[in-house]
Order: sequence, then structure tokens, then C-alpha cells
Amino acid sequence: MGTQTPRTWSELPPDLLESIYNRLSFTDFHRAKLVCWNWNLSSKLTVPKKIRSPWLLLFPEDDEDEDGSGSVLLFNPEEEERTYRTKRDFSGTRFLANSGKWFLVIDSRFNLYIIDVFSDTRIDLPHLEESLLDKEESEDLRGLLWVDEKTAEYVVVLFFNFPSGNVGFCKKGDDHYTKIPLHRGVPWRLEGLNDAVLLGYRLYIRTQLSYIRILDLSKQQGSEDVNKFEPFQLFFSTQDCSIAVTTRGEVLLVKSILDNTNIVRFSIFKDIDYNPQEEVDSLGDEALLLDLGIPVPSIAPNSIYFTRHGRIYRKEHLNLDICVFNLETKTLKRFSRLSSRNLKDARWFLPTT
Repeated sequence: MGTQTPRTWSELPPDLLESIYNRLSFTDFHRAKLVCWNWNLSSKLTVPKKIRSPWLLLFPEDDEDEDGSGSVLLFNPEEEERTYRTKRDFSGTRFLANSGKWFLVIDSRFNLYIIDVFSDTRIDLPHLEESLLDKEESEDLRGLLWVDEKTAEYVVVLFFNFPSGNVGFCKKGDDHYTKIPLHRGVPWRLEGLNDAVLLGYRLYIRTQLSYIRILDLSKQQGSEDVNKFEPFQLFFSTQDCSIAVTTRGEVLLVKSILDNTNIVRFSIFKDIDYNPQEEVDSLGDEALLLDLGIPVPSIAPNSIYFTRHGRIYRKEHLNLDICVFNLETKTLKRFSRLSSRNLKDARWFLPTT
């Protein structure tokens, strides 16, 4: 007796599904997993194509796109600048931060959660307390996110009602947000916040006086300042500078060079504690997502991926300048396909499996 022909697409045998998966792009692979339970199960036996180049999540100016679905766009520069539309409806939702394929979002009911943009996976976060957030000023809420892909551990840092507001954080297992003092009980050099980078359980804060404050958020109760010595100070204090942190915990200063309002190049400095600064001309085999302030593996190493400065303070629609700067060749690339789109925001991220 011959093999019975499947009656529906969901009944395709695993070996045939595996053959299909091996031919799909990264995004189409993740879309195929959502077709049905059988396809999702078969996908676990297949290794998707590796993506080592950052992508963009694009947010049109209108909350709803042309078909009224409220989806956002995925933009892959390596696939001839191909654009995908997400299946999920994001109407009334704001994206606050990202880590890998994970994004921190808040909806119109002030619910906070973490989502995987390639699946239906969702992690609900503790409800916001009135002592932390004035709902009338919720548009000013900003955040940072770190997710460990292997262990599913995560840390969320939220910036409320800045510049005069609070900072709070939570991690996996917490049922509330813990406040981080910025002024009361803090040494004068470490007061305030101008910029911040989250790398694992460590939060690096650039203070109002441009010193660097380092906090350990892994403690069972609260956070702990872990500056071992006198905190070091940045010599540059302009708005066109950002801090970044290497995988070894080394703090870098990234300065953008402007022509009127457009960026023409970037310069990176290290050894920024009271000594003449040394300019960095290589990031090794990594690239820098400057919006997040962290390096990532990339097929385009020595590159700086940028959309804007000052996410903690500035409104979404201001100073959007999507570009990639090659540190070795000192060349800047912008994307002509995006220039015709009316975007209110964009975020570089590195898709992961």
C-alpha cells in the first residue's frame, strides 16, 4: 500500500517540513513555526539560518499602516533591504527597549510585558505603581532591557518622568519595581543621570557631572554600587556623546561629528578616567549597537549602528538618523529605501534563534 497523501498542510511529514525549513530565510522560518502545532514541533528539529547582521524594527508615523492592522515593519539590510510586516497588531502599543529579538513594550492600559517579535511568546511584568509613574506623563516612560537567551533570565530598567523622575528595575521572579536613588544618599559625583547602558545585571550610568556610576542589580534586595575606586569622569559632556560598554566591562565614549544636524562620522575613546583619551580605531570582530550601548557579533565588524542619541530624554520623532558607520574605512551608509517612509521611530536589533 502506498503512502497516504496528507489531506492538509498541517499533516506534512517531518522530513518534508525539514526540507522546507532549510530553504527558508530567517524571518520566514520563524513565521512558518506559527502555522500550526505540527509545524512548530518540526521546527525544533531544524537549525535556522544564522543571522549575524543587525536588523531594524520600523515604526510608521501613523499608529496603523495602510491595511489598518497596526503592525510594525522588520527591515533586513542584508536581503536587498527587504521589509517584512509583523503579523501581530501593535495598535496603541509603544516599544521601550530591546535585547536580541526581545522587546519591552507598554500597551494602552499601561500593562508592561516582554515579547518575542518572531513568535507569540510574551512575558508579563509587574504592574506599574502610581508612586513611580504619573499616568498623564506616561509618554515620557523610557526603558532598558537585557534578556539571557539561554537561561531566560531578564532585567528591566525603567526611567519615569524624566528629567526629574525616578528609576526603577525588576528582574525575573520580582513582583514589583525597586527604586534606584539618583540623589538622596548618593555621593555628589554620582548624582543624576544623563545616559545609561544595561549589560547583564550591571547598569552603567553617566551622571549629571559626567562621572560613571556602576550598579549591580543581581542582589536579592535592591542594588549595590560597585565602583571600586574613585568614579571616573568623561571629559566630553555634550549631547552628541553616548557611552558604550564592551563585553569585558570597559566603558567607551562615542562622540558623533555633525554637519549641521546630520552625522558625518563617529569617534570612539577609551581610558577616560582623568587621563588623555585614546581614540579607538577597531572593535575587533564585533559591531556596536549605539542605541543600546553594547557590542554584538556581526558580519560587518567595526561598524556602528545608529538611529538617535538620548533615548532616555528625547521624544520619539526627534533626531532620527538611521545609519551605519564603518570605523575602519570611515564611511557612512544611509538607506535610500527608508528615506521615503514617514517614520516616527526605528530600533536596531540582532535577531537570534
